[in-house]
Amino acid sequence: MIDTLATARSLEDAGMESRQAEAVAGAIRGAVSESSATKADLLDLELRLTRRMYALAIAQAGATVALTVTLLRLLAA
Repeated sequence: MIDTLATARSLEDAGMESRQAEAVAGAIRGAVSESSATKADLLDLELRLTRRMYALAIAQAGATVALTVTLLRLLAA
């Protein structure tokens, strides 16, 4: 999160009027908070990706077993 008070003070120190500095700092905070992922967002994404990876690993194992069984049947014939 952005420290709007510190940002506004920095803008004021650079010569910007107080109301303008506060408005700019608020706009920056809004833009950053809308486009930033939270820790909860990242944990949710990690969980979904982990589940997807396990599902793919299980599917791959199933395909490997099916292929092996088919090859063994063909070789035994």
